[in-house]
Amino acid sequence: MTESRFVNQNRRAWEEYEGMIDAMHLYSPSQLGEAYLHLCSDLAFAQSHYPDSQVSKYLDALASQYHHVLYRRQPQRWSELWNFFTHDVVLSFYHSRRYLLFSVLLLVFGFIIGALSQHINHDFFEEFFGYGYYSETMNNIRKGSPMGIYGDSPEWEMYLQIALNNIKVGLMFFISGLLSPFYVIYKDMETGVMMGCFDMFFAQQGFGVDALVAPNEHGALEIPACVISCAAGMRLGMGWFFPGKLTRMQALRESAQQALTMALAMIPVFAFAAIIESYITRHQEWPMTVRVMIIIAGLLFITYYVIIMPHRMARKEALH
Repeated sequence: MTESRFVNQNRRAWEEYEGMIDAMHLYSPSQLGEAYLHLCSDLAFAQSHYPDSQVSKYLDALASQYHHVLYRRQPQRWSELWNFFTHDVVLSFYHSRRYLLFSVLLLVFGFIIGALSQHINHDFFEEFFGYGYYSETMNNIRKGSPMGIYGDSPEWEMYLQIALNNIKVGLMFFISGLLSPFYVIYKDMETGVMMGCFDMFFAQQGFGVDALVAPNEHGALEIPACVISCAAGMRLGMGWFFPGKLTRMQALRESAQQALTMALAMIPVFAFAAIIESYITRHQEWPMTVRVMIIIAGLLFITYYVIIMPHRMARKEALH
């Protein structure tokens, strides 16, 4: 790309960023941060292709102003963190609602496949989860504790292992979008197959209620977090592989901002779900009412945060 074409293609955006820095009190930290990321990307491109040009010096100076502003605002980090989770994340859910719906439908489709596969082939559970997990589960069933696997390890050790693993898996769902959105679609369906196979297997063993209640005490948060992470990965991948009328880099920037916001927001959700799984799910002796209330509380939180709150905020912002 020639320097003049690069300048003409991005001039309007740079002028907008100049206006933002001059009236920074009108913009949220996330908006300034997004502009800063775009500037850094353009600066890196300019320094690579036109290292001694005026445009490189201009972008370097403008990016330095943003860096200074964002660094100076650091003492407000707690309010900015609150704004991130109550504003940026919520709007990302709204703007990505079609991806979220598609991710849910994929999970449901996978669940049906998994349940039918186990219903038709009673060895499917063993084939899917492996002999080791199958053997341990059957031993627990014979002991009269079908969900005993949740209490086999010390709470703190179990929490660290589950939290780190689930966060890693969630971020991998997101990052995998750059490889191919179709891979994320596959992983989303695979998660549904796992759930359907699991529930059908325990129903066949006469423990259908246990399979629905125990895993969903933490699953009410963990499963939606996986769905959202997959939606983030699909959004990232679609921007990269199918840019439409935008350039591939422009489409990637737009999709990455929303996708990364959703993926990062799921980290505390995975962490809290791991607390429930490690410290609460193991207590199968607790009253069924308490256990069901835990599930309902998780589902209500997800419903409000991911569906109701985004639509309310979008309507509110449309009025302004």
